[in-house]
Amino acid sequence: MDIDISTLMSVLFPAGTMLLLLILFFGALLHINNLYKVLNMMDDLQHKDIEINDGSNNNLKDSLDEDSKGGYKALLFKEMTVPQGMNFTALALSSWIMFFVALAYLYLLVPTVLPFSYMSLGELASSDFGFAIFGLAVAILFASIILFLDKLPEDYREFKLTELYSFYSLSKRIKRMIGMTVVALCISIILSAHIGTIYPARSMSAELFSLMILLASAFILFLPVYKEAWEAGR
Repeated sequence: MDIDISTLMSVLFPAGTMLLLLILFFGALLHINNLYKVLNMMDDLQHKDIEINDGSNNNLKDSLDEDSKGGYKALLFKEMTVPQGMNFTALALSSWIMFFVALAYLYLLVPTVLPFSYMSLGELASSDFGFAIFGLAVAILFASIILFLDKLPEDYREFKLTELYSFYSLSKRIKRMIGMTVVALCISIILSAHIGTIYPARSMSAELFSLMILLASAFILFLPVYKEAWEAGR
């Protein structure tokens, strides 16, 4: 029996979208869970150390007494930090911003998935630089959100995207993979721009390929988190 490509697409695209949401949701959830597992372990060790030394570790004891829910948590976060270098941090943040831009291009450029889209902005959609302005606006929006989260107090570092990789030991291979997502996401954006250019016609293969790139990129960006959770659970 012949399989209608449009019927197949109507199943694969929603399934891929759901998988993408799950990757992002569980990635964020596992990241927080990973941090608190280590925090609890360190907290137990620090308290045992104080008991063994009979209070001789005055600096740590003062930290515990001063603010057990704030300053002490920030102190433990500081001890957990693994410096990754400014170049990699900048590249990783670029990857995340590109991911959100690619996400917006695929789902918000044309109203094939959601009822509202870039195409409903008549003046912008008819502009020669409309796509570029849209992408730049999304990039600025998410960069602003990332910078806002970065201003949170130190004891809320689990919510800072700028700190995501600071709590994991990354191999050069994983760093290269994260860096390469920038190139892959550029391809996804180009495919989505093509979809916007030919609208109201559709290119289901372009939509699916763009989504596959987003899926792979999301998994790679959260790979250190999933890897840590997997190793801790073995």
